[in-house]
Amino acid sequence: MSLYCWGANSYGQLGLGRSSEQELEPKEVSLKDCDLKADEIVSVAGGAGHTLILDDKGFVYCCGWNSKGQLGLSDDTLKLTQIEILRGFKIVHVSCGWDFSAAVSECGKQFVWGNNGNTQLGLSKSITCTGIPSRLQVSQKLATGFRHVSCGLRHCAMITKDGGLLVAGAGSKGQLGLGDNYDDNNYLSICKVPDLEDVISVASGQHHTIVLKENGTVLSWGENKFGQLGVDPNVANSFVPLEVFSQEGLKSVHAGWSHSAALTESGDVFTWGRNTYGQLGADREVPYKPEKIPTLKNVTQLSLGSEHNLALTNDGKLYSWGWNEHGSCGSGGKTDVKIPTQILANKRVKSVFACTGSSFAVVE
Repeated sequence: MSLYCWGANSYGQLGLGRSSEQELEPKEVSLKDCDLKADEIVSVAGGAGHTLILDDKGFVYCCGWNSKGQLGLSDDTLKLTQIEILRGFKIVHVSCGWDFSAAVSECGKQFVWGNNGNTQLGLSKSITCTGIPSRLQVSQKLATGFRHVSCGLRHCAMITKDGGLLVAGAGSKGQLGLGDNYDDNNYLSICKVPDLEDVISVASGQHHTIVLKENGTVLSWGENKFGQLGVDPNVANSFVPLEVFSQEGLKSVHAGWSHSAALTESGDVFTWGRNTYGQLGADREVPYKPEKIPTLKNVTQLSLGSEHNLALTNDGKLYSWGWNEHGSCGSGGKTDVKIPTQILANKRVKSVFACTGSSFAVVE
C-alpha cells in the first residue's frame, strides 16, 4: 500500500520533504526514512499548515508548520516525524484545529498542544501556547474520560465517555452552545454543553458545531451565515443547540468551514450550508436544507476539509468535490469541482482524509 497526498503544501504539510504552493495531482509520499507504514495508517488530520498521522500501533507522526507548537516538536519539519512524548500512550484518535492539535488515547485520556490563545486547548488562560502535548485534566463531574475530539478554527468539542459534550475556545458566534449569556472572557476554559447527552458523533467547523445523538437526531449551533446549521440564514447565529433533522440510520456528522454533512449507514450523504465552490456536491435551491447528493451512493467514508470533500465508496472508488484553488480536489487543475468526481481512477483506495486545504489517501 502507498500514501498519496495533494493540495496546499506551503508549509510542507504534505510530508513530501519540501514545501510548495500546491500539488495539483496526487503524489506518493515516501515513507522509506520513517517507521510509519501506509497499510497501518488509521487517521490523518490537518490544520492550516500542519498534519498529524495516526497508525494502528497508536503512534502519531507529524509534519509542517509549528508556529504555536502544534506539531508537538521543538521545530518545523518537512518530513514525517514521530511525536515522542505520546509514545507511551496508545492514541486512537487525532484532530487538528487551525494551529492546535488534540489526541485521545485508548484509555480515554486527552492530550492537547499548540495555540491556546482562545483557551481552545481547554488549558488555563495563562498558557498562550505549548509545544508539549499536555494531558487535559478535568473534574470527575465534567468527565471521567474522553472518546472523541473535533477541532474547529479556534474552538474544540469533545465527546465524554458517558456521551456528554465538553467545549473549549472561542464562543463569540455561539459555537460553544453555552447559551446567550456566554462571554469569551469567562473564567472557565472548558465547559459542558447543558442538557445534551447520548452524543455519538461531533464535528467542529470554522465557527459552528454539529452533533449526532444515538436516536438519529442532528443538533447544531454557532454561526449560520451560510445556513451551515441547517436552518434559514435569517438566524445569523445560535448560542444554543438547534434540532436540524432526525433520521434513523445516520452514522456520523461532518463539518467544513461553512458547510455541513451527514453520512448514513446505507452510504448516502446529506449536505447543507455554503455552496459557493460547489461544496454541497449539487445545485441547491435551498442550500440550508439537508439533502442527499443524488449522484453519490454506497459511501463508506466521508471526510470534509475547509471547503472541499472526499468520499470513498464500498468498491474502493474515491470522489472529490468543492473548492480547488490549491488543488485540494486532486483533479489536476484549480477549477472548483461542482459535483462528486472520481480521482485516482486506476487505483483501489482504502481510506481518505480531507484536511483544511490538503488531502490524503491510502491506496492499495
